[in-house]
Amino acid sequence: MHAHINAFLKPQADEELRLRKQSGLVTCFSSGTPEEWRFMQAYKERPELLFSFGLHPWYADRYTTQECRTALEQCDIVGEIGMDSVWCRVSLQRQQKMLEQQLQLAADQKKPVILHTKGQEERIADLMQGFPEKICVHWYSGSEKTLKRYMALDCYFTLGPDTAQLCKAGGLLQRQMLTEIPQDRLFVETDGIGAVAWAMQKEHMELTQIPAVLMENLTYAANQKGQTPETLAKQMQANLDAFLS
Repeated sequence: MHAHINAFLKPQADEELRLRKQSGLVTCFSSGTPEEWRFMQAYKERPELLFSFGLHPWYADRYTTQECRTALEQCDIVGEIGMDSVWCRVSLQRQQKMLEQQLQLAADQKKPVILHTKGQEERIADLMQGFPEKICVHWYSGSEKTLKRYMALDCYFTLGPDTAQLCKAGGLLQRQMLTEIPQDRLFVETDGIGAVAWAMQKEHMELTQIPAVLMENLTYAANQKGQTPETLAKQMQANLDAFLS
């Protein structure tokens, strides 16, 4: 549901796209700046790809919504957008302003959104009250209490690439997510390959590990839901169709 490729290393990007297609993966690639969006346009005719765009909170002080308008109008999904007080030094006031403007554009165009909520789960949950389109929370890592607020908003959720490993290590939040989030609201994701390496506590991950990481989390989630991986994969395809409707 959510991935990034390195917009400044085209050979690596081409290799990842080849690998994903060869593995039969439908992927929504996210661009977080206008430059990334322009880079991704080289791949816009590929039928197995979807494209999201949103000014990432990390870059909220570098651009205006007007500079991003073309991408926001052309994308399939608006995102990832949101707020971040853990890995970001942009003022929260500026982040919130850009989030609110992008949410309004998404609502005007009747487009779903993908949220980045790091450290600002409660505040963003407040802002999402009354948002009329579908919402997907990317790699949720907030409190168990706030998780229920997003579930009450009927959100979709991606399972981060470390979900299975954290569950096996006793991660209470990830176990709660798999127990309480309905299977018709779940997706798997990788984020970028660097994020996969970070999640797995490795200095480097090979692109060839992408299908294995996705399958590990799909299989673990399926087991927790009493399903086969094939059944849950079909459910996630149906989830995508519903999310885009």
